[in-house]
Amino acid sequence: MHTRYLLAAAVLALPLTVLAEGDSPWLPIPGQFTLGISQTEQSGDSAYIGSTELPLSAITGGGASKYKRSTTQVRASYGLGDSVSLDAALGYGSVKVGQADRDSGTTDAVLGANWRVLDEFERPGLPTLTLRGAAILKGSYEGARLASVGKDANGYELAVILGKQFTPALSLWGEVGFQDRSSSVPNATFYEINGRYRLAPQWSLTAGYGNKKFSGDLDIGGPGFSPSRFQQVKEERELVKLGVSFAFARNQGVALNLAKVTGGRNTVKDDSIVGVSYTLGF
Repeated sequence: MHTRYLLAAAVLALPLTVLAEGDSPWLPIPGQFTLGISQTEQSGDSAYIGSTELPLSAITGGGASKYKRSTTQVRASYGLGDSVSLDAALGYGSVKVGQADRDSGTTDAVLGANWRVLDEFERPGLPTLTLRGAAILKGSYEGARLASVGKDANGYELAVILGKQFTPALSLWGEVGFQDRSSSVPNATFYEINGRYRLAPQWSLTAGYGNKKFSGDLDIGGPGFSPSRFQQVKEERELVKLGVSFAFARNQGVALNLAKVTGGRNTVKDDSIVGVSYTLGF
């Protein structure tokens, strides 16, 4: 139990999920309530039209040379039992594409439940395996526009999360999932691979790679496309991440997370993603 507690305390300081999947298979301690807040700033000066990368100035006819997005998110989780936890996330986002377009509003709310079906600390040699389900409730923004905050559609998510603490310092985990949304938004599949190395008792370094892909065959500017169908395009984003976190005593943590988009389709290429977060456990 002591080893599990040390790992849970370190996970407190991991960056909150804002713009990508990447949940941990290690659940809060039973009866523990965790509250976190994060701020993420994104920017880029190009986008993928289909699979072709073009400057935003060319795409918007000079109306914009840079894309900027700001997101504030609050996330709460609760250890309902030894193998079950609940979580909820809600945020506010704003997007500005120069003089071409801008939008803001509450982001999609996510209400999730997690069930740990395998526990490496009870069955040595096996990994920790957690199953996750979540409801996605659309926010207050508009979806059919260049500067949309999200997909503007309700839906649900199912995921499998696998992880292993190989040494007291080294942990690896990954997630594979599926999302289904209404309003003709294509289904999405995603996966994340992450690693964490504890540099010192309170300091940890994380690194990860993520990919999310929406099905379908509609490209921006392609046959059948119109501005009203922005949220229906075949979108893909590849993301690399690097973060550092610091855990305070037994129940608090802060984190700095850096990321960038390395490939995609019908999406903005974020050259810079910077996120900071604070997490408190009760």
